Amino acid sequence: KKWFVVYTRVRHEKKVVEQCIKNRISYYLPLKDSVRRYKYRKIVFRKPLFPGYIFCYCNLDEKRKLKNSPPLTKFLDVIDQQSLLHSLKQIHKIKECKGELIPHKYLTRGRKVRIKHGIFTGIEGRISKRKGLYRIVLNINVIKQAVALEVDIKDIELL
Repeated sequence: KKWFVVYTRVRHEKKVVEQCIKNRISYYLPLKDSVRRYKYRKIVFRKPLFPGYIFCYCNLDEKRKLKNSPPLTKFLDVIDQQSLLHSLKQIHKIKECKGELIPHKYLTRGRKVRIKHGIFTGIEGRISKRKGLYRIVLNINVIKQAVALEVDIKDIELL
């Protein structure tokens, strides 16, 4: 088994997840809360953190089953399995600790840092500063997208 990235039409991710569940295929679909405010109420929606992408861990037979599913567009092969797994574990850890991930521009430059204090200890990424706020940017190389976590500059160390 190995990791693949499933690319589908935006807002069809949950249909692919249904196919994964039906075929007993392991997957990871990081979600974020999106709040809509109406006149007298607010509604919280759960949206994919990376629209159009689902991360699946499967063998070739399972991949073939999923490939024949209606909403699927294509598979992206993951050359660097360890890098993807490391990034997904970091995102999972942040989500488990109720951290707020913000969509961010994919970074190719910037100093590499690690959080050394607090509940996010061990999270690694590139440092970004915007409007006086520091963020650790986590790149997902295979899809060229990134998310960021706001941090206190005192809690990070250079790598």
